[in-house]
Amino acid sequence: MNKTQQRLRPNSRLSHLAEIVGPPYRTIWDCCCDHGLLGMSLLKDGYADEVIFVDIVEDILANLTTRLEHSFPQNQYNWQVRCEDLKNIVVPPVDSQLFIIAGVGPHQTIEFINSLYASAPDTPFDLLVCSVHGSYSVRQALINKGYRLKNEQIILENNRFYEAIYVSKHADKAIADTGSQMWQWSDPEHQDYWHRVVGHYRQKAKTDPMHYQPIIKRYKLLRDSISHKQ
Repeated sequence: MNKTQQRLRPNSRLSHLAEIVGPPYRTIWDCCCDHGLLGMSLLKDGYADEVIFVDIVEDILANLTTRLEHSFPQNQYNWQVRCEDLKNIVVPPVDSQLFIIAGVGPHQTIEFINSLYASAPDTPFDLLVCSVHGSYSVRQALINKGYRLKNEQIILENNRFYEAIYVSKHADKAIADTGSQMWQWSDPEHQDYWHRVVGHYRQKAKTDPMHYQPIIKRYKLLRDSISHKQ
């Protein structure tokens, strides 16, 4: 096993994201890639013909380039490293692309989704997003851009919850703003996550009830519908 693969800890957020990715793509963009561990794992396992690593921190990308040159020689693997703001990326007009946006907040995630879509509104590409909090607003942005659900998963790492949301323009299922197929109400961790989310919006509702009370109601309806099914 390649040493870079060993750094994806089992049951970690990055390992769950790697597992959720579907059939091989022509190009996978590992956006806000940090140290590039997710992209390297996908490259090693053949999930794409090419992996493009994108970040704005020059020192991190210089170190990443060194590791890639050592572990993924370009006579065997196809990769690029781009030191660039994701909002400046123009989506190339080719089929079979996946953009992974993980590890940033909801506002920045939504900005990236909007900028990618605006750069090539007629070019189909898939998205795997996993923001730090704020998944409700991220889901609304995806719905507004016409995306549909391929898969979704609740991830717990270091006592922090994340939602991995994998979408495509050609998927069969609608995206629910509160999530749908990821919930298992019999799982105590999922119950804990629900209570954390609702508690967060209850705090927000103290200063802006008109905006946040409807969101709380949506999560209560979700809980009731899941409880009846399970």
